[in-house]
Amino acid sequence: MSQLPGLKSPTKQPAAASPSTIPISFPTKPVSTRKLPDLEAALKKVASARSKFHVRKIGILIRWENDETGTENDMVTMESILKPLGVQCNRFVIPNSDKTPAWSLQENLNKLLGQCIRSSLPSLFIFFYAGHGGLHDDALCFTSRHKRILWRSIRGTLESAQSVDSLVILDCCHAAAAARQPNSTTNIHIIAACGVHEIASVRSNTASFTQRLFRAVQKFKNQQNFTTAEWYQQVQVEKPKHAPHAVFETFSGTRAISLSFSDTSRSRLPRSLSGLSQKHVLVKLTLEGQRDAVDSFSKAICSLPPNMKVEICNAFETDASVFFILQMSWEGWVLWTSVVHLDFVGVTLGPDLLPRKAIPPASASGENLPPEDLSFKEA
Repeated sequence: MSQLPGLKSPTKQPAAASPSTIPISFPTKPVSTRKLPDLEAALKKVASARSKFHVRKIGILIRWENDETGTENDMVTMESILKPLGVQCNRFVIPNSDKTPAWSLQENLNKLLGQCIRSSLPSLFIFFYAGHGGLHDDALCFTSRHKRILWRSIRGTLESAQSVDSLVILDCCHAAAAARQPNSTTNIHIIAACGVHEIASVRSNTASFTQRLFRAVQKFKNQQNFTTAEWYQQVQVEKPKHAPHAVFETFSGTRAISLSFSDTSRSRLPRSLSGLSQKHVLVKLTLEGQRDAVDSFSKAICSLPPNMKVEICNAFETDASVFFILQMSWEGWVLWTSVVHLDFVGVTLGPDLLPRKAIPPASASGENLPPEDLSFKEA
């Protein structure tokens, strides 16, 4: 297929090295030790990042024909999420009879992305897929009984539209495989239903991931806008006990994507969301340096905005570095991991089960006696 005019070939980036131990629900990132000045500068960049005001918002909603997992209803639900946000929704149901579904999907993508590019307006493109997901050569693909569409070809098309911000929402098994090798020059955010080796919840058994996204959006109904990171935070806070953790990834670093409601009347007054200040994501951060890095790091994080605040649970010195055990919110996780590698430890459900015992003060007996009055006996 010929490339659509206005689309640029994405810059190729080196593949990220895979660590030996991969958290179940999160994409692979290279393990690295950061220098504190570099980290501080990167976090300040994230804190000051602002999103575009998108004048044109176009979405494509995709499923296979005769899918048995309830994706027809998921498509309707996603449409009910996006329309109040001013998104022009385009449904694409892949027919069972289509012998070249990947080709058909690419044609639709090129058509819709072309509208964004030719308008020369700040644009947001939303890609939504609900259905079966699989792994082919360790890469994500969208599957029906006898056909598949490789995610990498879709990603390449989105990356080529460098002037367009893209939000990808994947409600399928193995969805986080789409977030591998995230280096890109195009601003793309991915919200995935589950980890690389996990099975997504389907509507027929429990609440689907799309339904969880819908419920999360309702929490913002009295606000004019919200970011993708805030949306992800709310989805994670209200995660059902046995549902997999959703995964969030950015492809271009620090630039935010904000979603605005079409109704911008004065009745939409911002309100705080319950639970969003809770810090229950436990991570490990490794910095170069020695024990004095603890005080320096503590001072560096004091000026961060509330949604990026962290709590230092503990710190340990190694031969050439100091690693910190931190607690943060899910939104904080999204914002920090856009610029630094964090080892995901787990999600805490409450306070420390083994609170530290207070160290009794040293005895002050005899502290003011002159040296000659102190008697020391040999053992």
